[in-house]
Amino acid sequence: MDVNGNVPPIQVAGWKVDDPLSVVSDYCRAHAGTLRRYDFLAGSADALTPELVTATTAIHSRIGRPQAAWLLTKSASAPWAKVDREALLRDADPMAAGALYEDAELLYAHFYRDRPRDIDHATISKALHLTRPGFFPILDRRLLQLYHQRARAVARDLTDQRRDRRWPRRTYWAAIRADLLLASDALDELRTAMRAEGDLVKEAADRLSDVRLLDVLCWSVGSRY
Repeated sequence: MDVNGNVPPIQVAGWKVDDPLSVVSDYCRAHAGTLRRYDFLAGSADALTPELVTATTAIHSRIGRPQAAWLLTKSASAPWAKVDREALLRDADPMAAGALYEDAELLYAHFYRDRPRDIDHATISKALHLTRPGFFPILDRRLLQLYHQRARAVARDLTDQRRDRRWPRRTYWAAIRADLLLASDALDELRTAMRAEGDLVKEAADRLSDVRLLDVLCWSVGSRY
């Protein structure tokens, strides 16, 4: 923070959030139910549970009984051990072959590869975020739109730098990770400032991952994107 106690701006997908503390504090107070029914359950289980799948409805996952049953069935055979429960996206270097980034890709692909038509990136990522909140970002429509160009550019760079594998046309995780690394100090300062706010904002400072804080900032940008 600066001498006036202000949190520095944070960049998301090339956009600048000038007052991240106000954005996050306002979100926490306006969406207290989402925090309590979704976010505060994050990291409570190694794999998907009925409670976690149901919790995704708090952020509009539109999961009905068939979708919930499918997710829980897939969870039973998912390679959860490949990604530690405390894993952080910032630690997942996509340039490292056979390491965390690619292990997480395998876990995500287990759900995405043969999914039903009514289950998309948003549904899967909202569920997986609750099991590995420090790693899996919520890939809803707004975030995908916001990072569309940045994810494409990062994918091109990775294709040039690592030719030992095929990359998707857009690497959203890698693009988001770049912003997390850039904002590392600012996010720490944001947490400190949130704790001084008290009430639910203070609790959120201790319970929301950097990935989720960035997601909240993305929504503020996406509203004017």
